[in-house]
Amino acid sequence: MDNYQLMELVERVTEALLRDPRTRNSVIEVANDRGIVTLKGSVEKEAISQAAEEITREQEGVITVINEIKVS
Repeated sequence: MDNYQLMELVERVTEALLRDPRTRNSVIEVANDRGIVTLKGSVEKEAISQAAEEITREQEGVITVINEIKVS
């Protein structure tokens, strides 16, 4: 993946998280290292963290997801 593809994947994941009603009100940071996507942030419920991981896995180009979202 070149830099453009890396950024495109981050944008695609971020947009998907913003579109989904389960995650749209949460601040979730998305980072991509050659298809290995890391999610960081803090959410109110475990279900939101799980939804974010599920949404991310569904995006084309995602090889694996590292979910570092904290539930507070």
